[in-house]
This record gives sequence, structure tokens and C-alpha cells, in this order.
Amino acid sequence: MVELHGSGQRTLIARMALPPDKTVTRTALIDALWDDAGPPAAPKTLHSHLAHLRRRLREAGLTDLIATRDSGYVLCVPEDAVDAIRFETFSARGRNALAAGDPKTATELLQSALTMWRGEALTDCRSSEWRRAETTRLNEARVATTENLISARLSLGEHVTAIGELEFLIIQHPFREQLWELLIIALYRSGRQADALAAFQRARATLIEELGIEPGPKLRQLETAILTADPSLDQWVAPEATVTGHSFRGRLPVPLTRLVDRHADMATVRESLAQRRLVTLTGPGGCGKTRLAVAIAAQYAKPVYFVDLAPLTDTHLVPRAVADALGVSEQGGRSVIDSLADHLADQALLLVLDNCEHLIGTCAQLACALLPSCPELQILATSREPLHVPGETVHALQPLATPDPGAAHSYRDLLRYDAVRLFLDRAQDSGAQIGTDEATAHDVALICARLDGLPLALELAAARAAALPVRQIAAHLHDRFHTLFSGSHVARPQHRALHTTIKWSYDLLNPDERALFRRLAVFAGSFGLAGVTALWPHDDAADLLGRLVEKSLVTKETAVARYRLLDTIHKFAAAQLVGDELADARRRHAEFYLTLAEQAEERLDGTNAVEWLDRLAAEHENFRAAVAWAVTAADPTLALRLAGSLSRYCRLRGHYGDGRKWLADALDHGAQAPNDLRAKAFSGAVTLTFLQCEYDKAVRLAEQSLDLYQSVGDAHGIASTRLLLGSICREHASYQQALGYYRSALETFQATDDAPGIARALQLCAFTAWLRGDFDSAAEWARESLRRFEELGDGESTASALMHLGAIAHYRDDNTQALRLLTKTLAISEHNGCLEGIAWTLNLLGLVHHATGSDEARTLLERSLTLHRKLGDRWRMASVLEALAAIACDQRRWEDTARLLSEARTLRAAIKSPVPTCELPRYLRTRAALKAAGERPIAILQATHRAR
Repeated sequence: MVELHGSGQRTLIARMALPPDKTVTRTALIDALWDDAGPPAAPKTLHSHLAHLRRRLREAGLTDLIATRDSGYVLCVPEDAVDAIRFETFSARGRNALAAGDPKTATELLQSALTMWRGEALTDCRSSEWRRAETTRLNEARVATTENLISARLSLGEHVTAIGELEFLIIQHPFREQLWELLIIALYRSGRQADALAAFQRARATLIEELGIEPGPKLRQLETAILTADPSLDQWVAPEATVTGHSFRGRLPVPLTRLVDRHADMATVRESLAQRRLVTLTGPGGCGKTRLAVAIAAQYAKPVYFVDLAPLTDTHLVPRAVADALGVSEQGGRSVIDSLADHLADQALLLVLDNCEHLIGTCAQLACALLPSCPELQILATSREPLHVPGETVHALQPLATPDPGAAHSYRDLLRYDAVRLFLDRAQDSGAQIGTDEATAHDVALICARLDGLPLALELAAARAAALPVRQIAAHLHDRFHTLFSGSHVARPQHRALHTTIKWSYDLLNPDERALFRRLAVFAGSFGLAGVTALWPHDDAADLLGRLVEKSLVTKETAVARYRLLDTIHKFAAAQLVGDELADARRRHAEFYLTLAEQAEERLDGTNAVEWLDRLAAEHENFRAAVAWAVTAADPTLALRLAGSLSRYCRLRGHYGDGRKWLADALDHGAQAPNDLRAKAFSGAVTLTFLQCEYDKAVRLAEQSLDLYQSVGDAHGIASTRLLLGSICREHASYQQALGYYRSALETFQATDDAPGIARALQLCAFTAWLRGDFDSAAEWARESLRRFEELGDGESTASALMHLGAIAHYRDDNTQALRLLTKTLAISEHNGCLEGIAWTLNLLGLVHHATGSDEARTLLERSLTLHRKLGDRWRMASVLEALAAIACDQRRWEDTARLLSEARTLRAAIKSPVPTCELPRYLRTRAALKAAGERPIAILQATHRAR
């Protein structure tokens, strides 16, 4: 090994090594050594550097390693002697192995490539345009190789172990869609479909909020695949559907319109038919079962016979209809089924039984009778529920993928969605002229989303497009059953109106099934079996729900035990739920969610807090519906108990606005409720109002809460309210007053041996102490609070204590310790889903990275700022803006510095909160540097304030 002296020698070696054995001009070497044109004597200085470098190499026994050419110099080494070249070679070989379907070899090669990295690229070289470009290229290659390695590992089944690594990589590279795709597929393959969909939403929010763009087509297609449980997800790359063979149509109807997409469904069903003899297509009315069955049958190699059972009402006519389709005459003394069995005994054909749901028992008996005695017979059935015959394969057909109506879409973007393509295709058939402007694109997206991607509903809406603008169709879809009353005059009666097709399924239910189906309309979004049991408190609740799923009126979410009604079906069910039955269902719904909220509240400080928070988050829309009904109920305590129990969940998961509204509505409705309930609700309102920096309102609410707690002699409530008052003082920089409140509360908690209260009070003392610059006291309090929270098993509060210790370490200039503590804090807060904790920790990590000269500081602070804006925490926003201003100042971006300081000053003036003591030195340095920079930035700052 040769020890090189100085960055100049290292830069010359690196520049000639990338690539080696090729002439590098003197100009290129000078550009690599100096970021600008270089000194006047740059050629002489270059010659001197090279002379010293050659001497060092000769001393190490490496003679003639650098050769002189007419136009420059050459490093005479083979390519495989350069780590960067070897890395790229191994990476390319690994990439090729992965593409060739050999993930094991790919993993070995890609791991070998990455082990060649022993730190950041070219860190010892001089700063120059060449170094920056080469570093960017190599870092990009490194991340791409890491992505390929994880992709190979996923192909080998290493899904669970890859998740943590991917989460960490996404923190470093939040805008790389390939990393998001890998995380989503890893979560899905680990059986975490809900987390996979949540990851897509995180990716989408990041891209929109930070870059102002929607996810690319691969990410959107991946979301659709997960929503539809696309089997190709298990192979990661969806297989192309190939079609072979010739169809014998016979009595198969010839479609008048083309089939839009459904390639994955066709491939799956064809594969099933290649292996099984009875395949049933199920799904809600109007989802396209018949159309898909016809398309599959039309490509079938064997003879095909199609039997439409929709017109039949007599179960005894089913065998006769099949016999008529096959041209089989009834034999004397033998049943029709026996005659069919004789006829089909040696025939290889596909029998399509369409619309079996209203004759399900007879169709099942027919299949059971024919399949054992006719070995070459295959049956493809369509039904809103399975036949429940041994050997049956069921393929549940999902609605078509729809765009998010809340997002901005171009016309071109919309064409990626199957539902949109179907709507536009059928609208064109009807003679409609659909515009391609953004407003029309939004209306089309809205129509497709509101109609749940149901092909029948989309076709009915498209039929209106020739007479009505799409904007009017979208506007009238709140009454979709009237708007979409009739379609094609040649369609079956049950397919001429949306209301009719759902009613067709509803009428086939027995009385108990209908009753439960109606009651499910009180759920908002998805729901679990426990909620269903609360609405239907009988032993057969699970059985009835299962039957509704089988009959395609209820959708079961993949990988989680939750259910939902498609919006169109939900509106039909709601229209059937009236009078006393509606009132009873609403009451039971609210009472169930009150019980759940109160159970969860008791567990949010314990070891299973994340599990309970996730459970509450899954029911967020149902809580919204329950509170909305509770504030109209005769019992004023119901809404207060429900909203009060949810306030901590709303704080931990960042739902400040919802929580405040629920509490305000409950307090208005429960003016005559018992004081203890009102005191608790006021306390929750104080917390959420304080977190959004509306301090005056928070103080008024706290005073009301304190009065009520005192009236009922609740010492714990009084102490907790004092903690809140102390926190308000803390953010106004009234640190001594804040500590007074905290110490008073601490004495109360100690007197009553309230362990959680003691830990909270100590933590808030620590928080206030480090903000005021008293780091010794802060450290003592923070360590004690950490010990207590760990004993209590309170994960989020433990994270908060670690965060305070990390902040103290940073302000004591121990940034190594700070980074360790804050990295652990971030992992816990992200696991818990606590937005406040994540935002705070990113803020402090940004300060640590800034203090150590890391380029990551700005990114971390900008992410923190985004989250704080989302939460409405203006106190933290101001501090983050000031930290970003310090970075801009260091980089001599004076106008950005002035703008950031101006925005922070405006926020502080609005909430009457000065700069915290511990942050003042940095703030004052930034202001002084800005002032020294000249008059222009100051003028910008002053002009901004005058404008505001």
C-alpha cells in the first residue's frame, strides 16, 4: 500500500484511474485539482504534484506507473486494479444474472460489488466539478446495485429481513421510487397488505409534497395489483398473458364491444382451467363476470357451449336448458341429467353456465352429477357466490382500477387506469366527444372512482355521455341509481340499471341476510367481525357475514380480517336502512366504537400501544361516523366519552384537527353532562389546541378544565392540567413559570404514587431545562424519566425521553452520542407512527448533521418542516426555518437566508413565542452574518415584513 500525502496526490490518482490506461489531458487534471480556473501557475503546480507523486510510487517499487503522453498522462494499470471499475463490473454481472432469472448468482455478485465500498466515494479528493459529477455517478450506481441486490433477495424469499433495510434506505433516499416499490412488495409478501398500501400512500405523499409529482406508472400499477391481490405479485414481474388455440364458438355469444384489459384475470382463469375442471367466476353484480367468461371461452381450444340461466326461475329447468344448448334429446325412462351424462361421457368440451346465483343449488347438483362421469368435461360458471362443489376453483373478479379523484391527473395519466379506458371506450361507442383538458380529466376520474370501477356502472354512465357533459354526470352521481337507470336496450333486464343489478342480488338473500346487509350500511370504510357482531348480536353473525361475502355483496380485504361494502353497494344498503332499524344500528355502532376507544385508551401507554394505535387507525372513519351520530343522541355522555377517549390517539397519530372537532362538538352537545366527563374532554382539547400553537384558546380551555377537575376533587386531573399550562408557558419561553407548574404537578403525582404522572412531569422538566440551556439538570431529569418510562413499557414516551437526551448531547457538543440516541428515537417513533415524534427527531437530527458538516442536514430539516406544517405546529416550524436559514447562511445563499428568517419571524409574531434560549446563539450568528453580507438581503427581509 502506498501512503499518499495531501488531497492533490489523491485527486490526481483518482482522476487518472477513472478510467485507467487512458490519456487524461493536462486541462482535465487541472480542472480536477481546482474548482475554478486554478492559479496562474497551474501547469507548473500540476507538474510539481506529478513529480512528487511519481517519487512516492517509485519509493514503493511502482515504477513507470504514470506515463507521459503528448496531450497528458496515463495511469498504466489494468481496469480490474481499480475498485470502482471492479465494482461496476460485478454490479453489471449481477444485474445480468438477475435479468436472466438467477437470483442466487445475482445475490453473490451484487454483494461482492458492494463489499468493495469502504466509505464515501472520493472523500479525500479535492472539491471540483469532476469530483462532484463522479461522486454522484458512483453513489447512484451504489444505490442502484443495492436495489438490485434487494430485488434478488426478495426473489429468494427474504421478504421480512429486507423490510428494515428498505425503511432505512428510504430515509436516506425518499424520492427513489424503486426503493418504495421494493418495500411495498416486501411488505405484501410478508402478509402485510395494509402496510404495503400504507407505504404506497407514504411514497405518494412524499413525492407530491416534496417534488410536486405523482408516483410513476410502476408504483401506481403496483398499488392496483395489491388492491386486487394480483397473483403475479408473487413472481414480482407480472407474466405476459399469451393466447393460443382456436375457439369453437357454437352458441357462444359474440360481444358487440371490445373487452378492456382483464389480461391478468384471463391468464389466471386460463391457468386454472388447465389444471381444474370446475372454475367459478364470482364478484358483485356488474363487475364483468359474463364478459370475461365469454372472452376466455372464445379463445378456448375445445368446443364451447354457453348456457344463459338468467331468464330461468324454475330450478327444474336448469338441466333442460343445458340439454337444449347441447342439442341432447331426453331419452325415454331416463332423467335429463342421465341423458346429459351419456352424451358427454366421451366428449371434451367447455360448458359455460352463466348467472348461476339464483339457481345455485341446482347448478351445484348438475356439476356434481356430470363431472365424475364425464372425464373430459370442463365447466366455467359465473355467479355472485361459489357453487360449493368439491374440486371447485373460485376466481373472485375485482372491480377495475380507478384513479384517486383527489389528485391532479392529466388526460394521458388517466389512460393508465382500466376503469377510465373502459368509460372512454364506451362513451366513444355512444357517440360522445370527451375533452382532454384537465377539468374534464378530473371529472372522468371522479366518475370512475365514485362508481367503484364497476364495469356495468361505467358503461351505464358512458351511455349518458352522448347527451350530458361529463361534468354533469359527475355532479349527479350522488344519486347514481337514478342517473344510471337505463343502459343498452339489448342488455339483460338485471343489467339495464345499477339499482336493478344490486337489487337482483339483494332479493336472493334470506331475511336474516338482508337484515344484516342493511345494518352494514352504518359502517364507514372497512370494518371487522367484532363490529358486525355488535350490530347483529346472534350466534350466526360470522356465518351470515361469510354468506354475504360469498354472494359478492361484501368485499373481504386481502391479508387482513376486515370487510367493506363497495361505495355503490353501500349506498344501496343505506337506502334500505330506515326508521327504528336505522336508529338501532346507529346506536349499536356508536356503543361498539365507544367500548373499543375506552379499551384502547387504557393500553396506549403500554407495551402493545402500537398494536392498539393501528387498530384505532383502521377504524378512524368509523369513529368519525360514531361521533357524528353521538352528538345528536339523547344521551349527552356518549359523545363526551367517545371523543375524550380518542384524544390521546389523535395526538399520537397527528389527527389534531379531527380530535379538536370531535371534542368541541361533544362539549357543545354535553353542556349538562357530569363535570368529570367535561373536564376530561376539555383537557384533551387543551392538548390538541396547544399542539397547533393556539395558546390563548388553549389557556381558556385549560382554565375550564381546571375548574371542573377542582369541582370534583380530581387531583390527577388537576395535576395533568398544570402540566399543560406549564407547556404553554414553555413555548412562550417563560421557563421558570413552566417549571413551577411542572414541580407542582410532580408533587401531586408523587403524593398519590402515580408512576406515569411522575415520569411525564420529570420529562417535561427536562424538556424545559434544556430549552433554557440548563443541560445538567435536563440530563438528570431526562435519565430518570427514561428509566421510569422503560419500566412502564411506554414506547412513545421512551422515545421522547431518548430524544431529549439526544438534544442535550447535541447542545453539549457530543454529536456522536446525539446521533446514536436520535437514530434510535427515530426508529421507535416511525414504528409507533407518531408524526410529532418523527418530526421532532428529524429536526434534531438535522441540527446534528449540520454541526458535523453533513450534507444530509438540509434534507432532514426540510422533511421535518413538511411534517410540522402538516401537524400545524408553528412553534417548531419557526425553529426549523431558522435552522434552515443557518444552513443557507453557511452556503452564502443570502436571499434564501433572509426569506427563511422572515417566515420564521412572522410565525413567532403570530404565536407570540420567542426563540428558545438554546437556539439563540445559532440564530444570532445567522442574523449577524446576514447583516454583514450587505444591504440587499436585509432589504428583502424588510420588504417581506412590510408586505405581510
